[in-house]
Amino acid sequence: MKGILPFYQLFYGLSFYRYFTRPPDFIPQNRFQIKFTIKDAKQLYLHVSKNNGFHPCYASIYDHGSNDNLNQKINTETIVYDRVFFDFDIDNHQAYQLKKQIQDLRSQGLNHQKKLQDDLKEKLRNLILDQRIAKIAIDEAKAFSIQIKEWFGSYPVLFFSGCKGCHAYTFFEPINNVDINQSLFWFAEKIKQNNQYQTLDLSVNKDAKNRLSRVPFSKHQYTGLTVVPFHVNNSYEEIMTKSIAPRIDPFTREAYYSGFGEYLQEIDLILKHNSKIPKENQIKAAGVNKNKSFTIVGDHRLFFKSIIGEPIKEYPGKDYVMYRCPFQDHEDYNPSFQVNKTGYKCYGCNRKGNYFQFLKDYNKWSDEEVKIHLRNMKRK
Repeated sequence: MKGILPFYQLFYGLSFYRYFTRPPDFIPQNRFQIKFTIKDAKQLYLHVSKNNGFHPCYASIYDHGSNDNLNQKINTETIVYDRVFFDFDIDNHQAYQLKKQIQDLRSQGLNHQKKLQDDLKEKLRNLILDQRIAKIAIDEAKAFSIQIKEWFGSYPVLFFSGCKGCHAYTFFEPINNVDINQSLFWFAEKIKQNNQYQTLDLSVNKDAKNRLSRVPFSKHQYTGLTVVPFHVNNSYEEIMTKSIAPRIDPFTREAYYSGFGEYLQEIDLILKHNSKIPKENQIKAAGVNKNKSFTIVGDHRLFFKSIIGEPIKEYPGKDYVMYRCPFQDHEDYNPSFQVNKTGYKCYGCNRKGNYFQFLKDYNKWSDEEVKIHLRNMKRK
């Protein structure tokens, strides 16, 4: 396919340490190699070309930085995260049964009862093209993509999987030293609950670091349909047409960079901080702020309690507590510093804001100094 090698270079990088796998449908015989180390887009392209349409083609989501790190032979963490991967997939009993029948036949050989295999594949393909069984997953991925754009500034890159689901890659400026499994699973679990997504597969995010995903522009081994990108404005029919007759459009990874990486770092800091302090004093990572974005402090009353201690006054049945203003430029004999779940306000000096603004104003820090302080929390 014209342009596929440049696409892989832009999508995965010019050089890297990843796995390529072609998982079989049966227990492999001796010497049947299914996992390969790949170091650049050309190697990936060659493996895809050899296996495309016969076996599923998967590649590691992350560049592991070194061969030893890829094989988990060293403790040094050299993975640099520049994307997160979400998988949307619908359960369909009829599709499951067709896939199982194909797998049973393929276990006897790729061409065993080939006509029957082809007939079963055609039935599965018709479920996708004519009965539109992937529509729920695609629609939920589109809704998810719109939310990510609103909250973090850029759309994810969406791919139809070639069968009954789709994938979303959210890109950002590279980060490291993050517990990607814990932080991303927390996020995925919350967004699934808040939006009642039926098709978001949480297991993918629970093991995010070692996860592999289908290689873009590879063919699904049961349907012959191609893993192709699509946009939120594309109809189901347009996506299927692209999958049947794929084309590669210009792609620049940086054009999809969002603020999600910075948010992921903040979540990581809070979760690590919480693991070191008593539960009653923990800062709770929040859900969705429907007006704009996510915030990492779910209840500012707990945040201020962990920073400046117990409040002067609490009111049963009320959602706020009162402190004497911690800023030293005015007297506050009668507590006038109110803290509620989402922020604070002083009725004496009119200062107000959230946890970030408080750390900035109280310590006379710049935005960057606040971020450094939050990052250092995990070292304490």
